Amino acid sequence: MKKCVSDDAVSPVVAFMLLLMIVVSFISVLNAYYIPSLKQQAEIEHLHNVEQSFLKISSDILQVLTFRQNMTMTESIQLGGGDVYFSPVKSSGYLEVNTSLQNNTLYSINIEVKNETGGIIYHQYSEINRSKIIFRPIGNFWINQSYEWEDGIINITKGFRKTYLQYLDKDNDKDNDIEKARSNYYNMSLPWIQLSEYQNNLTNIVVDIVNIENPLHKRSYSGNGFGSLIVDLKKVKQYRAPLNISEKIVFNIFNSAIDYGVDSIINEKFNRSEGWTNAIWYKDNRTLIIKNESVLLEERKIPDLTINLWNLSFHF
Repeated sequence: MKKCVSDDAVSPVVAFMLLLMIVVSFISVLNAYYIPSLKQQAEIEHLHNVEQSFLKISSDILQVLTFRQNMTMTESIQLGGGDVYFSPVKSSGYLEVNTSLQNNTLYSINIEVKNETGGIIYHQYSEINRSKIIFRPIGNFWINQSYEWEDGIINITKGFRKTYLQYLDKDNDKDNDIEKARSNYYNMSLPWIQLSEYQNNLTNIVVDIVNIENPLHKRSYSGNGFGSLIVDLKKVKQYRAPLNISEKIVFNIFNSAIDYGVDSIINEKFNRSEGWTNAIWYKDNRTLIIKNESVLLEERKIPDLTINLWNLSFHF
């Protein structure tokens, strides 16, 4: 009898030990393979979301430069990821706007309205600065893959290696493709000039110039939630007056990098095969003046001049 009782007592213990071993084995496999695999997959999805946000940001910047009106566009960027049901711990991210790089000014633009003696009636200055929007992961569960938007180009960075996110050229000419994208952004940032004519007279001149503002605050953001990047284009100054006889408008452009066509844009706008009755453009020194020859008053129309200054800023 005692032997049977002893056997009956051992059986539940053995069963419990076997069950415990199965549970421990399952948890070990879960922790060693399944959960890390899930967290890596979640981190990949997180970085994909960051990539999509950067593509939208690049599109937003070109859009506000295209419309040239008071606009504010906000894009959310997922900073942290990698959280799954069995392991809710998340990675973090760091966002930064950098427009204060050394020698960062690509173009400096001076527009002056002068009188007959050279005195300055109105002066407007703006800068097209090189800019960066940077995302860096912190403690992520996959690879340290960073994203950078820089002057119209999106780069992916892994360690010391950097590559472009998109190639659009059908001939796979990567350098030419990137040059086109950067040139497109720069040209969108350059002064826009709209001219109106009537009966061979220049009647209206509208100049829109952009100043890329260097934010003094809200330059960086970190955390594991969502960060919002704000793209702001605001009209901060406007000059409107007739461009009288003996007055002239002078465009002075300082280019510290590759020429992306700012001179040609201005010259193409004012160049005509036949000059206006009331105005003449001097291409060499980029100066527009009103003719003061003896022409009938009704043939000499004084054009209206409007100069708009727009501030473009990126901040959080």
